[in-house]
Amino acid sequence: MDFTAQVLTTLEALGLELPGNPPAPGGDYVPFRLHNGMGFLAAQTSGPGEEFRGRVGEGLTLEEGQRAAEQAALNALARIHQALGGFDRLVGLLHVAGHVSSAADFYDQPEVLDGASWVFNQVLGERGAHSRTAYAASHLPKRLSIELEITFAYREV
Repeated sequence: MDFTAQVLTTLEALGLELPGNPPAPGGDYVPFRLHNGMGFLAAQTSGPGEEFRGRVGEGLTLEEGQRAAEQAALNALARIHQALGGFDRLVGLLHVAGHVSSAADFYDQPEVLDGASWVFNQVLGERGAHSRTAYAASHLPKRLSIELEITFAYREV
């Protein structure tokens, strides 16, 4: 089984789905760049809906923040799939920087981002292993609760 089929099978077994249309860029920029075996995704969010808008710890619970991070990770996977024409060329994730819109007294940003890391590790296996940085933000654009920045390695054609 090729790696793309393996990823799709794993998603299905977990009860998850690769979004067919991840959120479009919110400005005048491209959703990804590929350069010499390195891929860079523009900020990945939980999507255009209102379900996960606002600050974690103020309007959103830790668990809702984790679900927002999971959805942002699924959107990121959809974008990588688009960028590479599947997952077979994906060598692996390198780094994930996660920005969490947080209440002033909320300090569990790493636990929120565990939602995204769980998706990457479960779905991609060894290729999902990544370093990670968690940032607290007083607010994010459009009242978003999560933004993920992702760098990955890929094989040239």
